[in-house]
Amino acid sequence: SSGINAEWPLRPGNQITDMSFTADGSQIGTTCKDKKLRVFDSHTGEIVVEGTGHDNMKVSRLRMLKDGNILTAGFSSMSSRCLRLYDPRNLTTKLEELPIDSATGSLFPYYDPDLNLVYIAGKGDANIKFFELDGGSVYYLNQYNSGDAQRGIGMMPKRGLDSNINEVARAYKLNVAKKLVNVIPLKVSRQSKSFAEDLYVDTAGYTPALTAEQFIAGENSLPKIVSFLELRAANSTSKGFTASNSNGGDPKEVETLKAEIAALKAAVSEKAATIEAKSSRIEELEAENKDLSEELDKVKDEIAELKKKKVPTATLR
Repeated sequence: SSGINAEWPLRPGNQITDMSFTADGSQIGTTCKDKKLRVFDSHTGEIVVEGTGHDNMKVSRLRMLKDGNILTAGFSSMSSRCLRLYDPRNLTTKLEELPIDSATGSLFPYYDPDLNLVYIAGKGDANIKFFELDGGSVYYLNQYNSGDAQRGIGMMPKRGLDSNINEVARAYKLNVAKKLVNVIPLKVSRQSKSFAEDLYVDTAGYTPALTAEQFIAGENSLPKIVSFLELRAANSTSKGFTASNSNGGDPKEVETLKAEIAALKAAVSEKAATIEAKSSRIEELEAENKDLSEELDKVKDEIAELKKKKVPTATLR
């Protein structure tokens, strides 16, 4: 709408198969068909660093991580699928390589910088694998399995997730066989129904960190972070995306939601205390009932003995 017409100076020199910005937008990482891994200055287009990526002619992809490292998904020289971690200061050697399997479909990485998770979906696969990124290493966590192959998947933005069921991601899978889209909620199983603050940490809000003019002028900036509750409140009241000067969400509504959560937690605690007190009373009554039953059995035994001795009824009175 501002009428900006800027030519992007990026000149990769080969066909790009994937690209990813750093968190502050200052650099762009690319994978290309010539198997080269390159990092460019996003403003000047100059190559900051270059190195050899996956040593296989098949397509590889990458994500620039918030800790500064680079995650790539592709194939090894033996044609097995794998994940790799690189230090962008030195692309001549990889920090780590984690084999995945020997399937032939190209990999699509989906990165969650808030939880340091990466979801890997392979073209033609019937599963989605989850990995955790921690301390410069990649760890396998779990996977979703189905019986139908996927042509590709898309992920729901954080603002659309359902915290009531501890949904940390939602995949939309393009089902090849049935020619439809499957909705796959990826949840963390927990008994507690309270809001899981560790799963819904502060995340990127609605407001852009920079304008187009600021970026073209050479500025960089990390995303503007808001609480998940504020983001959800903004999403529930939004009639469409607009770039405004606020991060969205009425502060009063956010405070109301927080107050409701606190009230629910207090109510749950009160109910738990009541249940515990009633459980204790039930145990006491059961113990008393047991004692009375034993006394009743003794009386019955005494009556039986008296009847054997043929004691007159009047004596029993």
